[in-house]
Amino acid sequence: MTRALNLIGCFLVVALLAGCTTFVAVSPAKKHEIGNVFRVQPSTLWSAKKDGNVENWTINGFDLEIVSFITKVTEGKAIAPKLQGDDAPTFQADMNATDVVNLYEAVLTARKFSQVEVRNLRPHTISGKDGFRFEYSGFDANGLAKRGMVVGLIDSENGLNLVIYEAAAEHYYDASREAAENVFDSLEKI
Repeated sequence: MTRALNLIGCFLVVALLAGCTTFVAVSPAKKHEIGNVFRVQPSTLWSAKKDGNVENWTINGFDLEIVSFITKVTEGKAIAPKLQGDDAPTFQADMNATDVVNLYEAVLTARKFSQVEVRNLRPHTISGKDGFRFEYSGFDANGLAKRGMVVGLIDSENGLNLVIYEAAAEHYYDASREAAENVFDSLEKI
């Protein structure tokens, strides 16, 4: 009997530990602060995971669609934390929007994307600050067609800040695009 209770206790501890994850619910009921740079209020429920200066949100799963908030990228730092080393595409403080588009295209290439097409660079305002926006498409390392859109803000105090929506081109990009657009539309600079 004691052994059975100990075994049940072990299973309960494992189950509780499995439930302790870094994912948190992002409620549409309130505004959320991202990296001490942005404030945002989503229109739908997302799940979030934070990793350093990157916070990722998803509705259906990170491989299907993702909104990434990359904040406070400073001079000489990679905008994709997993891409490090001498060949990693890095932000330079004198970059403009066109330079960041080229930098992001280099990041996609480093992520093993193929047939990358970046288009439609245009101004985008966040809390009265001049930012930019563009779209992209390509095939990821597994050959899955992806589409994305990026909003960026270069700030002398906080460096480069990006909000990226990327999703599987078939179904998920269109299915979650309105929710992602609502995130973009609700962006406020703190």
